[in-house]
Amino acid sequence: MNGIAKYVLIAAVIGGIYVYSSDTTEDVKDIDLNAVLDVTVDTLHSYQASLEGKEKPDADKTFTGLAEKLEFGYNTATPPLHPTKISVMPRADASLLAYEDINANKAIDEGEAALFSIEIDGEKARVIATSRSGAVNDHHFSGTGLLAGYLIGSMLTRQRGAGVSSKSLASKQPVTAQAAARSRAGSGSHSKGK
Repeated sequence: MNGIAKYVLIAAVIGGIYVYSSDTTEDVKDIDLNAVLDVTVDTLHSYQASLEGKEKPDADKTFTGLAEKLEFGYNTATPPLHPTKISVMPRADASLLAYEDINANKAIDEGEAALFSIEIDGEKARVIATSRSGAVNDHHFSGTGLLAGYLIGSMLTRQRGAGVSSKSLASKQPVTAQAAARSRAGSGSHSKGK
């Protein structure tokens, strides 16, 4: 009986080490980037369609309008993307930052964290979502409709103006949350437990 108990204890320790080492290094529950991208792409298509046939609107107002539409989409998604309100901030480089806005004041306050960012890769015709843990996922546009439209065109112009390289976005590849955590932690076991 003593021998069996020893083996059970060793197995439990090894199992615990495996679970601990395969866990991400943060206590952050990552957002579902597939759901984020579904909402984002649907919103891009519907917002682009609402701009068609109208006089070219101001690029800044168009970009701010997209952020508002995305914010609505993220907060009304079923199932919910996040337990608290999500606000979306348009950034100078044409990316969009989604963050938890617990007090709904449209500002990132202490205790409110960035959740994910959205970028447009014009070279490969895709939308890229990056979570706060470093996970990356993408969704390709269907056809060239979005790329040919005013909305994406103005976002790509904004990117170039901010110095964002289309090659840097084109080289961004999907990464799982676990792979991002391993990358941050390094390859050695010395990164754990400190």
